[in-house]
Amino acid sequence: MVTPRRVWIGSAVVVLGIAAAVAVLILTLDSEQTAANPRQPISGETSLSKSAALFADPVKARIEVLVDRDRVDPAKVGFNPTWILYQRIGIPHVTRHDTGRTTQLVYTANLVCLTYSCLPAFTGTRVQFPPAKVFFSLRQDGRRRTLELPWTAFVLGPRTQLSDLNNADPFVQPAWRASTEPDSVTYAVSPTVLRSILFVAAGVLFLLALGAFFLFARALKRRWRPKPKSPLEQAVVLVEKASAREDQPAKRKALELLSRELAQTGEGELALTARELAWAEEVPVPSSTQPLTLDVRRVIAERSNGHAR
Repeated sequence: MVTPRRVWIGSAVVVLGIAAAVAVLILTLDSEQTAANPRQPISGETSLSKSAALFADPVKARIEVLVDRDRVDPAKVGFNPTWILYQRIGIPHVTRHDTGRTTQLVYTANLVCLTYSCLPAFTGTRVQFPPAKVFFSLRQDGRRRTLELPWTAFVLGPRTQLSDLNNADPFVQPAWRASTEPDSVTYAVSPTVLRSILFVAAGVLFLLALGAFFLFARALKRRWRPKPKSPLEQAVVLVEKASAREDQPAKRKALELLSRELAQTGEGELALTARELAWAEEVPVPSSTQPLTLDVRRVIAERSNGHAR
């Protein structure tokens, strides 16, 4: 049943819920407005990845800066931290993230110290970096200013204790000593087997290359080797040489040989001409043999070009 008391209770619950929702909305809008409109032109904080570290442990340093872009140019913000005994490893990294009119710049650097000056006492050493300096310029006057951000101190502890050194034999390596020897090398394939396989493969490739070279040389030799002269060509050459030497007996014999070769190749007319010159009463002179040799060479050229008669 619905009673007046239950109605009042339900109404109160609804009112409280509405009030809570309104309060949350107001707080959210206020926080967003505050984030969108920072009170200071630039602000920041520092942090370290470790509050305590052992000797030679790397430490990551972080500087986070919030910049109001209406008052400060983020591109002109610079970082100049000092690490005293520690050294920076690699190149520092700066990231930028824009939200509304606010820019977040995050500077990170990896630090380490391996020198004797960083070797702490057995009870540990408190390390305090100097304040990090952040340089910036206001847009209104352009004058350079410096923002100093303090670091949280951290404890640098030793890797050994007095109990580790008490009653220790100086000629025996301690159990906690780190070995600098590299681990034993492992192979997917034995180097000896791989060397043998590669050696055999290289030999096979060498033999194949040598065979290919000989085949190429033989083909090249065949290509450039002059073709043997036919008997008809040889007979023409003999006639030309005999005519040049004025050797009459040799000239008659050469013409007779040319006549026989012409007859065997089916050149009856030229064969008859050569025979008549060979056995003429008068000795054949070069002016009479030259037309014959020219006609024979023309026949030879036509046969070599595929125009056989």
